[in-house]
Parts: sequence; structure tokens; C-alpha cells
Amino acid sequence: MTEAALRLPLLLGIGAAVLATLVMIFRWSPKTLMATWALTFFFVPIWVGAQIGVFYSAITVVTLLAIASSSLHAWRWSIVDLLLGSFTVLLITGWIFGWIQWGHLLIAVVGWMVPYLGGRLISSRVKLEWIYTSLASGVVTAAVLAIAEFFSGINVFVLLKMPNNLYQTWHVLQYRGGQLRVEGAFGHSIAFGACLALCSVFILMVRWPQWLQLLSLLAVALATGLTFSRIGLICFSLTLVTGLVVLGRDIRPSLRWKAAALSGLAAVVGIPLLLEVFSSAGSEAAGSAAYRGNILSLFDTAALLGVAKSWRESADGTTYYGTFRSIDSELILTALRFGTIPLLLLLSALACALIAILRNRATPASVAVIGFIPAFATVAMITQYATLVWFLAGLAVATFPRNPRTSVSAGTSATQTP
Repeated sequence: MTEAALRLPLLLGIGAAVLATLVMIFRWSPKTLMATWALTFFFVPIWVGAQIGVFYSAITVVTLLAIASSSLHAWRWSIVDLLLGSFTVLLITGWIFGWIQWGHLLIAVVGWMVPYLGGRLISSRVKLEWIYTSLASGVVTAAVLAIAEFFSGINVFVLLKMPNNLYQTWHVLQYRGGQLRVEGAFGHSIAFGACLALCSVFILMVRWPQWLQLLSLLAVALATGLTFSRIGLICFSLTLVTGLVVLGRDIRPSLRWKAAALSGLAAVVGIPLLLEVFSSAGSEAAGSAAYRGNILSLFDTAALLGVAKSWRESADGTTYYGTFRSIDSELILTALRFGTIPLLLLLSALACALIAILRNRATPASVAVIGFIPAFATVAMITQYATLVWFLAGLAVATFPRNPRTSVSAGTSATQTP
């Protein structure tokens, strides 16, 4: 056998031993598990990982370890579990019959269902207070680094080079109106802005001094603005306002009105500045909006189950839907990749989060899922953004309170589901 052939089993053995050790550490210290997940999510780019048959990003590996470290003893099936289980079975069936592409199936199973299970199970081991604190601490630190990125013009994460296509796709920095669009470790300003927005609600839940909570919200708002992403700003506003309204029993009253006043002041100061940048971007921003309108025509080519008839692959391996190489709408892209029936199952699951809030059963995670709704129609789930959406969806199901009068306090471990 060659030296390379001998080295591979050795490396696999070492890797398996390391992973087994991490599982034991995470089972022994649940706080370490959640802190590691948050650190990896916010500060390790999606292109960092290992190719073992398929590519496993660092956050996927940590999420798999979180699942292996969690407990199933308190699992209670919910409507959302059944909807997403049906979604997964349909996709696998479609792939078996050749209606769905293998790469698309991997996106849904590895990129979506794995983080959903991670979020679904993690509260069986980790108290909600620590989950919220980890997410809040991560998003505030990421926001501060993003502000430094804007003023320095340097993104330290793109300096972490990897010899793979993901790095080639996501390491290029973006500009709008001559201004750098910050993106942190997320490879894209839109993905970063959406993640900042969705995680902002957890700042309202942590047991920090009020001045620190308000300063943290301001930092996250500023960083979201510096992405110059309209959808990020919309999601931030929707998430924060919804959280302040429906999570009132879990938020100190004085914090609610102070956060609302600070948000209003930030909007008065920030909106004119943002409009100036969008105006200077001219046709760039207008073209981006027009493009999202044009791809709506592709929806008519979607199948009930399977890839759309408009899908084609060129001689060089590039894939197209009609004349479009990329689809910046997860709603449309899901229909084109998987069919309208799987899309309806996802929309039904999303409706469950809205119904839960309307029935006075809101949790921070379900508020974040509601904040995601505008992005679902206008942004594809790319890089770590997809991981966060599905992780929070799982956490929302896991923390669903059966009693509308009972809040899911930050100091408990939640295992209740509908």
C-alpha cells in the first residue's frame, strides 16, 4: 500500500477519536456545547470544514456533535415535526425516482434538517438562559467586529483561505454605492444582516444590565445597517418590534420602552444615511429589486414534486433555471428544486410559528422565525444563514409552551412541544 493509502485510515481514526472525545466533553458540560456551537456559527466561515464523501462545514460538524450529545427521553412529537418529516420523506422519494438532484437533496437533509434537529434537541441538555446568552453574546461580538470591519476596510475572515469552491464563491467582499458592505464570517452581507436581525431578539432576554442590553441592541442595529441590506433592516425591525410586543411578560417593562425609544432614534438618524447610500448605488440597488421581480415568472415551471422543467445544466456544469443562474428567493428556489408540494409543507410549518404567536404562545425563537418571513420570499438561504434559520426553527418547536399563560423562562430547560 502507498503511504497516502496508509495515512487515510490513520487520519480517520484520529478524527473519530477526537469527535468521540468532544461528545463526552459536551455531555459532561452542556454549557461548553452551546458556547462551542455559538463560537463556530458566528466566527468560523462556511468554507472551513472537511470533505468526507460530501463537504461538512465546521458548523455542521458541531451541530452533529450537539445532536449526539443530546437526549431523546423528553421528545414529544409536534405538528411541525410531522410536516418536516413528511417533507424529508418526499424529497428522498423524489430522489429515488430521479426527480430530485442529489446535490439538492443534500442541501435539505444536511443543510436544513441537521440544524433543525440540533435546535430541536439542544434544550434537552442546555438551559434556555445559557442558549439565549450564548446567541446574544455571539451576535453582539460579531456586530462589534463588523463595525471595525467597515471602518478598517479589512475582513479578517476572508484571510482564512481554503482550497475549495465555497471559499472561491464567498470570500469576495461586496460594495454598494462605494461603501463596503460588512459580512463578518458569513461570506455575504445579506446572510450576515439577516442573522444579526434574527438574533437581536435574544438580547432582550439575557440578564445583563439594561445599559449593556441597550448598547448591544444599538451595536447590532448599526452593524445591520452597515450591511446595506434592505431585507436585513426589514427583518431587524420586524424581529425587534414583534419581540417587544409579544414577549412582554419576559422583558422588564423599563427595557421595553427604552429599547423602543432607542430604536426610533436610530431610525430617525440612520434612515437618511442609508437612503443616501442606496441613492448613490443607483441602478445597482434598483436592478437588484427588479431581478427579484423577474424570477417570479419561473414559479410557473415548478413541478408538484421534483426539479422544475426550467432546470438545465450547461456543458461546463453550470446550472440554470430558465436564463437565471441564481435564484435570490428561497420560496421560489424551494419550489424549483423540490416542487410545490414540499414547499406547501414548509409554508405550513412556518404558519405554525405565526399561529403560536397569535395564540399567545410566543417564545424568542418563534419571534426570530417570524422575523425570517420577509427574507424567505426575497433571499436564498445561503452560508450560515440557513443553519441559523433551521436551528431556531427547531428551538422554537422545543420551547413551545402548552399553556398560553405560561412563559418559557430563560432559566429553565424547555422540552414542551405541541
